[in-house]
Amino acid sequence: MPETGPPPLTFADLSLLVAEDEPFARKLTLATLQRIGIRKVTAVPDGTEALKAITAAREPFHLIVSDWNMPGINGLELLRLVREHHPQMPFLMLTGHADQELVLAARAARVNGYIVKPFSADQLKTKIAVTLGIRS
Repeated sequence: MPETGPPPLTFADLSLLVAEDEPFARKLTLATLQRIGIRKVTAVPDGTEALKAITAAREPFHLIVSDWNMPGINGLELLRLVREHHPQMPFLMLTGHADQELVLAARAARVNGYIVKPFSADQLKTKIAVTLGIRS
């Protein structure tokens, strides 16, 4: 009998960390994630709280979704810090501007993808599925 690996991930299996400083945008992102079937989401208002959540988590998050512009530790700084300590952790950047300079900086820091706000549930679902190799 051939050995099989762990079962493929589904959206319901995922544990995500969302870092978003704007309360309305954070609430909208959480609602969108719930709509696509993701139930385990930790939401924080900035990069400093995101780092605390990563450190305190019993199990690693499957994915970090972070806003670019946040007070204190912004999304790019958070990405760089995550890459230092968790180089394989998938990371999606949310941005209100698809500025080429920002995209290049995020790519240099090895972001897995980015999503321009506003985004639809289908866009977010597709980006998460591609990033994590989930067949939807």
